[in-house]
Amino acid sequence: MELRAHAISVQGPHAPMLLATSVSVSDHQLVLLAGYPGPGHVALALGLSGRLKPNGGDVQLDGSTNGRVLRQRVAVVDAPGITEPDDALPVQTVVGEELAIAGLKAGRKAVAEWLSSHDWAEYADRRWEHLPVAVRTRMLAELTVARPDVKVVILTMPDRLGGDPHDWYGVGRELASRGYGVIVTCAEASARLLGVEAAQFGSVNQPDPVQVEAAQVEAVQSEPVQSEEPAGVEEPAESAEAEEPAEPAEPADTEEPAESAESAESAEAEEPAKPTAKDSEVPEKAATEPAPASEADEKKGDA
Repeated sequence: MELRAHAISVQGPHAPMLLATSVSVSDHQLVLLAGYPGPGHVALALGLSGRLKPNGGDVQLDGSTNGRVLRQRVAVVDAPGITEPDDALPVQTVVGEELAIAGLKAGRKAVAEWLSSHDWAEYADRRWEHLPVAVRTRMLAELTVARPDVKVVILTMPDRLGGDPHDWYGVGRELASRGYGVIVTCAEASARLLGVEAAQFGSVNQPDPVQVEAAQVEAVQSEPVQSEEPAGVEEPAESAEAEEPAEPAEPADTEEPAESAESAESAEAEEPAKPTAKDSEVPEKAATEPAPASEADEKKGDA
């Protein structure tokens, strides 16, 4: 997948909103696009996503200029006055709306589960404006990529909210590591703080995008599992072999009733010894039954 814009420009009612700018991004790539804070950031984001037709230049996604395809594949995150949530809304309401847009379950239970799965349950009842800046950007990014068709993410001026630029730049890198093409627009000052060579608004000659390696989390987790599974299987096998001679000794003490049961099968007269559970009752009966017999013998002797 490749999103490529060549010399796109947008004319405002009184002055140019966006001077001719070129930018391109592909899978696993991150572009930091810096320029003076203003409407140009929003104009660029809307132009790249097919939501605004540029006055000059063109935008292509894998060679297609179809606006409908661009709107499905390219998502604009937190653009001021366009896609930013209402500050007065509770966080759970914003999450529900975004999940509904993604075609996912958006009821109260589904929202609570989604927040909990991302360790954000504590923010459910807060007003949107009271979210920490880093959490806000990451939450909106995660809600955006929940849409199955999204391939390119445009984080629009996250530095306007303050906070540490490394936080939102880290969000961009993480998304790129998961296979998305990511464009982050920001002010020149933020780019300098990050120490990253940034593309520039109003320029058609841009530096190459930052190539981000695929996330290694799954590979790292799978390797120990493969190495540990054989070890886990072999240990019980070894212990089982070591315990084999000990096993007969243990049943020898406990299986005495079973031996008497076998002898009972060969001698029908000893069948009462089978129910081992009532062994405690048998002695009692045995102790009580002979008593009458001995008394009778004594009476006969007296007679």
